[in-house]
Amino acid sequence: MKDKRARLKEFFAKLQSEQLINGTALIAKDGEILYKGAFGEAELDPKRKLKINSIFNLASVSKPITALGAMLLVQANKLSLDDPIEKWLPNIPYKGVTVRQLLNHTSGLPDYLELFACHWNKSQIAVNQDLLELLIKYKPERLFEPNERMEYSNTGYVMLALIIEKVSGLSFAEYMKINIFLPVGMQHTEVFCPRLSEQAMDNYAYGYIFDVYKGKHVLPDEFPETDFVVYLDGIVGDGAIHSTVEDLYLLDRGLRNGTLINDTLLEEAYSPVSPKLENPFKYGFGWILENEKKRGRAVWHSGGWPGYATFFKRYIDNDLVIIFLRNKEQDFDFEQSIIESMENILFDEPYETPQVPEFQKAKVLHPEILNRYVGEYQLEEHTELIAKVTLKDQRLFLELPGSMKLEMYASSDNEFFLRSLSVTINFTNDGVNYYLTINDGGNSQTAKLIARH
Repeated sequence: MKDKRARLKEFFAKLQSEQLINGTALIAKDGEILYKGAFGEAELDPKRKLKINSIFNLASVSKPITALGAMLLVQANKLSLDDPIEKWLPNIPYKGVTVRQLLNHTSGLPDYLELFACHWNKSQIAVNQDLLELLIKYKPERLFEPNERMEYSNTGYVMLALIIEKVSGLSFAEYMKINIFLPVGMQHTEVFCPRLSEQAMDNYAYGYIFDVYKGKHVLPDEFPETDFVVYLDGIVGDGAIHSTVEDLYLLDRGLRNGTLINDTLLEEAYSPVSPKLENPFKYGFGWILENEKKRGRAVWHSGGWPGYATFFKRYIDNDLVIIFLRNKEQDFDFEQSIIESMENILFDEPYETPQVPEFQKAKVLHPEILNRYVGEYQLEEHTELIAKVTLKDQRLFLELPGSMKLEMYASSDNEFFLRSLSVTINFTNDGVNYYLTINDGGNSQTAKLIARH
């Protein structure tokens, strides 16, 4: 145990000395905290340091907590896992979806980001009821029939929050506070919508993204690609729970010692979706599931929202916990390597101090150049799949099948990058045909232009 402590201390000291992270971390084993620390700033202007009790937007690490809220109603016999959602949301146009399917992402409900991007007055801040009303009004198509397959759904977790409110008669924020946060002692945790409530919070860690034009970190409200954080600020359930590393550790203890949920229901939460379904990963009720021979069973979730990256992993068989909350945008692969190093230390495996890549600055290209690349591209290895390149307000976007639109930034006239991801996109032509090539680390995919718009 001492060796693990020493290695963790050495690892984080190295990261801190090179100013490689901006966030808080807590690592524990067998009910004993091996390491906790805070690095960097909670606010850039004025400069304010992060503390161990700094409060972060958990982003999708909210999902296992929302799932827990629904499971408590199931445990109290006020809700059934097999209730159709129209029992609680009568006008929803997607009949036959169950609470269970919301929890494990087999509902087929369409994602809400595009719905708000197309049909919402951006000068207003949306809340969950607004999403339900948009679904009722525009009836976007299901992605698939319930339980046909599994696809991660933020919409499903917003619907869960609405159902929790209908069943309990409380607001989602009140219900979670009374039934989860207070019983477990999570005094620095709440469902919080800072722009909607126009309230400040003590010890708040503001999330910053990297502005590729200004070459510095700014609040996401100030950058076009991420300004949806303002008008989606009132959406809760899939995100919006704010907490600290110490409070999340209290939640881990509460789940492990049976304070909240009985063992039978908890075991169901840790069980994967039907093995008959093809799944990109195993998922229970709000948890991503792993089972490695050496490390044993683990349940975990990560989260990302402009300015924030969060990670909460609980090794069930070994009683190990890793919690990492970040509030200043960094390269995705770099962050993953930090988490991997923490895990390797805990399992007495070799680890490296990761190298952080430089942030790229973007060039501003003439609209005529950007317009050259707009169109539909057929992937050469998977000809059934089409990548779309679109232009809006002189901003170029890439849309891959099953993925949200991502803005592309120019590093030259024909090469682009995605912000905070180690991905580049090259446009070329051979005199006859035009191509785009997506380079992601060692992998590359090429697609041929088949239609211009």
